[in-house]
Amino acid sequence: MLAVDDGNALLSAALVCTGILPIPHHMADGHVASGELEPLFEGWPCDSMPVYLAHPPNRHVSARLRVSIDRVVERMAIHAPMASQRKTIRRS
Repeated sequence: MLAVDDGNALLSAALVCTGILPIPHHMADGHVASGELEPLFEGWPCDSMPVYLAHPPNRHVSARLRVSIDRVVERMAIHAPMASQRKTIRRS
């Protein structure tokens, strides 16, 4: 059994034929297109994975951090549209 907490480690394991592994679509799509990976269980529901951004609550959110947060939210809306539909992002 393989236990990792890094998507890149899962992808590397999948590419060396380790077995059936859960890999996010945005990481696997190129490898599926090239034939290196084969999708299984398409259409099966899977649990969402929360994503959190941590920063000190007692400090002002700088313009640089605000741009970074907005960019992550924008990218997640593209790669994980279900998550963006379920929750409203609370702005500081």
